[in-house]
Amino acid sequence: MRDALAAIGRRWYVLLAVLLVFAALTVMFQRDGGSFSTRTTVTFTLPSRSTLLPESGLTDLSIISFAGAVATSINAGKPVQTFSSSDAPYYGAGVREGIMVSLRNTGSQWISSFPSATIDIQIVGRTREWVAERQQYLLDEIMAVTDAQQSATLTPVSDRITATIEPLSTEIHQVSPSRTDLIMATGAMALAALIAGCSAAAVTDRIVRRERHPVRKRGTTRRGESRTPAGVRVEGEPA
Repeated sequence: MRDALAAIGRRWYVLLAVLLVFAALTVMFQRDGGSFSTRTTVTFTLPSRSTLLPESGLTDLSIISFAGAVATSINAGKPVQTFSSSDAPYYGAGVREGIMVSLRNTGSQWISSFPSATIDIQIVGRTREWVAERQQYLLDEIMAVTDAQQSATLTPVSDRITATIEPLSTEIHQVSPSRTDLIMATGAMALAALIAGCSAAAVTDRIVRRERHPVRKRGTTRRGESRTPAGVRVEGEPA
């Protein structure tokens, strides 16, 4: 421990450099910590039925299948990510700018369960304007796909499945860390900076001292000449 502290004292500038780098990273992370998020839902029901009615068709298998087909069309047939809980926010997976359109799934990443004909639109972005623009675009796309799929089957307008946008779900929320989160994150970065800085100072001191005082090989002189042990006669020399 005494040698390590001495090495850190001799190479204090290495520790200072590491601390400055971590301080800059901490400030950058804090400025880049906020995001905007929304979880908009579109519910599919039987023709001219309300989502509040028990006979709305919200849990009908055929309506759920139709909603799944619409979500698949929006995603161009690509599978969506699944999490351990349906309530898990999209930004909780580390996403800072992204879109996820999926049929509501109350299962997990191993087992899927679709209890209702509801499409969830999760959007995360850096600005409120970007999120609002993508939200409106996806809602228009869902409505257009819903009408197109039923028009292709020549379904009368009065018998078509209704897509309803939940009004309260269109709100866009700002996601930002609390004061406690900032204090904990700053403390964690400071601890990591000390560990990395002390290790870097100790390693640097070891490298510098090794270059200044190289280890001499046994049996050689300072200039690299061979040294003859005492009492051994070399052939050709007088006894």
